[in-house]
Amino acid sequence: MRKDNMKDRRIALADCNNFFVSCERRVDTRLDGRPVVVLSGNDGCVISRSNEVKKMGVPMGAPYFKFEKMLAYNGVAVRSANHKLYQSISSEVMSLIKKYTDCQEVYSIDECFFNMGIAAISDPVEYCAKLRVEIWKKCRIPVSIGIAPTKTLAKLGTEYAKKHRETNGVFWMDILRYKDEKFMAQFPCRDVWGIGPRVANSLGLLGIHNVPQFTAKDDVWIKDKYGLPGLNTAWELRGFSVSPIVNARKPQKSIMVSRSFGEAITEFAQLSDALLSFTVSAASQLRRTGQAAGKIQVYVMTNRFGQDYYANAKEHIFSSPATLDSDFIRVALDLLRQIYIAGKQYKKCGVVLSNFTNTTMGAQMNLFADESEEKLKTLTATVDHLNNEGMSPVMKPAVLFEVPEDKKKWKSKSEFRTDEKELMKNTSLDGLRFQSHAEDF
Repeated sequence: MRKDNMKDRRIALADCNNFFVSCERRVDTRLDGRPVVVLSGNDGCVISRSNEVKKMGVPMGAPYFKFEKMLAYNGVAVRSANHKLYQSISSEVMSLIKKYTDCQEVYSIDECFFNMGIAAISDPVEYCAKLRVEIWKKCRIPVSIGIAPTKTLAKLGTEYAKKHRETNGVFWMDILRYKDEKFMAQFPCRDVWGIGPRVANSLGLLGIHNVPQFTAKDDVWIKDKYGLPGLNTAWELRGFSVSPIVNARKPQKSIMVSRSFGEAITEFAQLSDALLSFTVSAASQLRRTGQAAGKIQVYVMTNRFGQDYYANAKEHIFSSPATLDSDFIRVALDLLRQIYIAGKQYKKCGVVLSNFTNTTMGAQMNLFADESEEKLKTLTATVDHLNNEGMSPVMKPAVLFEVPEDKKKWKSKSEFRTDEKELMKNTSLDGLRFQSHAEDF
């Protein structure tokens, strides 16, 4: 009989199965049971696959044009990514999980660690199974859950639950499992969170191919070869928690907004329009985190596979941390002029904000700042509030209206995106609706 050791069920990981595909199936039930793929920006690569497509051998990140005919022949439904929709559904799922625990760490848009070491929970597997059923009932998203003493083992437990139907989507990686060399040998090193392909290839050259072979190595040897991260991974695989659940998100160190264009751009006006749209989006995200940026970087590039490939970047250090759209717009335009070369066919540009300073407790005032700057900050905060309230931004800088909407060549191709009107018709179960949190103008 399994001994209910609280240490062995300290952490659980909920992972939404084929998340983007599941979201598309939620808003269009005609996709249920049908093979589906979701494509990245400009419909370039496959970023989510249903189980049926995985069995066809279509790899993650595969260029769409290489598999287009094969997908069509097999009746695969193709959808363009709709990240506003996915973020909205993710928020619903994470909010529901939060009700089942006292400590939660949202790791990504479709993954969440949460505390399972709660004495009041008599059976963690039954408890997580109940959570999984409720997520399906209220959010219509299939979820797999792994329970373990560490995050790394919980990750492996989740992957095991996905692949073995007898688990009913929940697997407890307790001491009887992670100490069983025969059982753990089924997990190759490259599938372990924290190892990855590069380190896995290095281990393979040394004859180390699976988890027991890796954890059997001496700690000094592991640290010498792969540093502290490698040693931490080994300890977690042995059942010793190194990375506890963090209840609050760590502050971002940088914000990047970029996009590949729907078609190549040669004119400065079109390129600057795209860049300023990304800059305003980045600034809005920055203010939501309660931070100010000390540095901005702008970059451009042409088609990397073209004959006349060109890429360049410039950065600017602010004398005092900036938060306002006007500050970033002025500098971004100046940096773009320095790296723009007429006649080039630009395929992508982007902006990166970094060197952050927390402003939630106030900010150091510039000795020469006048009252108008403070009034502008108050006005910006009001605009942000209005934009975040609506389904799409209602106010934006006048400079973004210089290029008519129908002439913006930089807009991504999304030929297979689900019709927005259809999305609004298909409200979620129990009266929940989709809340759109637009990131880009």
